[in-house]
Amino acid sequence: MADRFHDGMTRGEWRRRLHDVAMACAGSRPGEQAERLREIRALIAYVPGDTLIDGLATYSAARLEMLIEARAYETAALSLIDDAGYMMSRGSDGHFLVSVVLPGQTSERMAGGPTLALAMVGALAMALIELAGGKAAVLPHTMQHAALLH
Repeated sequence: MADRFHDGMTRGEWRRRLHDVAMACAGSRPGEQAERLREIRALIAYVPGDTLIDGLATYSAARLEMLIEARAYETAALSLIDDAGYMMSRGSDGHFLVSVVLPGQTSERMAGGPTLALAMVGALAMALIELAGGKAAVLPHTMQHAALLH
């Protein structure tokens, strides 16, 4: 029987939703970053085990909405990271690349995006997928090319 938690999602369903968020970040426009932030915050709130949130900070939906209303998207994304390692880069084309290493991981997960918030959410989603025992998402070809430019 599948292990279920909080809203009835299995660990596999949770990983699939994280994958969807990571892929959405890769193809999102700056105007969609608020939605991606809401999605990752909700998934972290329903994490299937305490060890998966080591290194992350969780905060209320109300606090996220205050940050979104203030257009503080980068602050909202960075506020999710607590003791996790991360590195950010911005290419000359304005594209961002973020790598995240969560406690317990031996390698980083990277994602790119048109904004720092989208790149951070994508990288965080992929790191959580791996930590939860799933295969980390593969970046679309165009995102791999952008990553090489950094």
